[in-house]
Amino acid sequence: MPDDRHTGTPAPTGLASAAVELLRVPLSGFVAERKRLAVAARDDGDDDLATAILALRKPSVAAWALNVLTAHRPDLLGELERLGSALGDAQRSGDATALRTLGAERRSLIATLVTATVGAAAAEGASLSGTVIETVRQSLQAASADADLAAQVSSGRLTDAPTSSGTGWGGVVGGVETSGRRSTADGSVGTRGDGDGDRSDDDDRRRRLRARLEAAERDEEAASSASEEATAFLDESAVRRSGLLRDREDLARRLEELDADIADADREWARRQRAADRAQRVSDAAHEDVERLRSALED
Repeated sequence: MPDDRHTGTPAPTGLASAAVELLRVPLSGFVAERKRLAVAARDDGDDDLATAILALRKPSVAAWALNVLTAHRPDLLGELERLGSALGDAQRSGDATALRTLGAERRSLIATLVTATVGAAAAEGASLSGTVIETVRQSLQAASADADLAAQVSSGRLTDAPTSSGTGWGGVVGGVETSGRRSTADGSVGTRGDGDGDRSDDDDRRRRLRARLEAAERDEEAASSASEEATAFLDESAVRRSGLLRDREDLARRLEELDADIADADREWARRQRAADRAQRVSDAAHEDVERLRSALED
């Protein structure tokens, strides 16, 4: 038996409930927890369940992180399912306005979900690498465009993280019922009723459309970023131009003031020049008087 903290806990009621509990424990404790759940099922008299639990494999790190996210923030996963459903409706109806609005909401929600996933993993004592975070982001991106895929993420029973192309879907222990298709008990994805070939073609078409949608959204995001950057540069240039115009106006006013000051200085100089000339003439006349009187005295 594993550590004492599990002693006395009830046996799992089925493979799905066992998977929810097992697939979100820290990966270092996966083997011990799997054994504990299997022993609990066997002690409860369910050998088949015990065997099925022992057959469960350790999830990928990205899948584990998404399972932990489901445990920590089920509210955000509910938003993801709602968004996937709304996007599907908008795509089917061709509502361009709704698609633009939902696209912006989608980008914001995915950013929030990625941040929440990193935080949930940290709360469990794990630090996610950049590669794992990118896989998580791609998985959430794919799920955000499809309510069925979002439901699989929300199950908390992923063994593989899905990618944008659909690779890895089906790694859901116990299966997840979705609208228009079902997952089989062994985790593979199947369809309801007959026409498997038509359904397969439809699934391929949907995957291609999702891939094209994601590519288009990447292009839209890149174009939007480029537009925002160009607008920022334009605003910066406008602010700088406005400042230079103000500086020029200030300089023009200062130049006018200097011209006026120069004109005043010219007038003042002319006035003082005339005063100086008068003073010089008075001085010259006084000097002549002195010289004349000195000559007369000498005579």
